[in-house]
Amino acid sequence: MKIYSDDPLVHYKNSEIAPERTKAEIDGILAEWQVKDTYWRWNPTQNDVFVQFKIEEKINDLPMSSVAKVVCPIIWDRAKPKCRPPRLEQVNWRVSMRAMWWFIKTSLEMAYAMQSQKTVAFLPWITSSDDQHTLKDTILSRLSELQDLPALPEPSPEQVKKILTIPKEEIPDET
Repeated sequence: MKIYSDDPLVHYKNSEIAPERTKAEIDGILAEWQVKDTYWRWNPTQNDVFVQFKIEEKINDLPMSSVAKVVCPIIWDRAKPKCRPPRLEQVNWRVSMRAMWWFIKTSLEMAYAMQSQKTVAFLPWITSSDDQHTLKDTILSRLSELQDLPALPEPSPEQVKKILTIPKEEIPDET
């Protein structure tokens, strides 16, 4: 499904910030949050733009290192054949890159504000060792298997009866 810049849910549609400047600002945000080893694939003519970066942090007092790959969303401007000269459908890189900037910025800020890890913030975008797949690709392909796993064991009839018949004096007062 193509997303167009005139979609009411698309933000930043009036951005005048050049994509190259947004790219530099993304580098700045990553540096500010001590994210290192940044690699860009910058090929807008082929609609192939992404950033990969290494996240190094301690999780449960163990040093962890992972690589996240954030692909730039592709947001299109509609063709306008009645314009003079006619305009073909094309990617709006100003809007696309701005959406990417806000995604990365917000993910890093929320990881901090929620006292979580940057790895968790970018978990779906963590890449495999061969850099061919992200964690979300792996999970999505196996989602049906995960849905077949029981989340919790079914309670026995005795447990259900006990849960439903708690005497009022045993219910803790939450005030």
